[in-house]
Amino acid sequence: MVKTRMKCGLVMPQTFYFELHSLPNLTVLSLSGCSKITDDGVELIAENLRRLRSLDLSWCPRITDAALEYIACDLNQLEELTLDRCVHITDIGVGYISTMLSLSALFLRWCSQVRDFGVQHLCSMRNIQVLSLAGCSLVTSAGLSSLVQLRHLQELELTNCPGATPELHHHLHLHLPKCLIIE
Repeated sequence: MVKTRMKCGLVMPQTFYFELHSLPNLTVLSLSGCSKITDDGVELIAENLRRLRSLDLSWCPRITDAALEYIACDLNQLEELTLDRCVHITDIGVGYISTMLSLSALFLRWCSQVRDFGVQHLCSMRNIQVLSLAGCSLVTSAGLSSLVQLRHLQELELTNCPGATPELHHHLHLHLPKCLIIE
């Protein structure tokens, strides 16, 4: 496995993008906290690092739904995607990533624009095993209750979700008995 974590404060975007061409076998990439990474940068990553299995874009404030479209189209081997605190991601972007059949772990912590419609998209991800919606304040109990369709779900994080009511937890435990639900 080839992996790297970039210290983005020290790397200028042009240098980083140039280095992408020399890393075609990279499987794990963490760009957490890279405030300079944009959708265009993610497009270059998706085009050049097609063997990625894990990508962490948490705390990247310039990432939008467009970046998720590039990821969904080009990173067919991606198994884990972390988008924590990518505050410009909406249900549209979640719709793009919901088409990724290889994805088994998805982290959307504190993605404040994700709503019930985005959760509905997630229900088509039959291979998802780990899902975090912690802090997604616009997701309601009705939206979260649809997650019972994810029969292979092993871990679901719902901390700081106003829609995660005691009734919802009971419903989820009843229909997903093998799933660890983190409240």
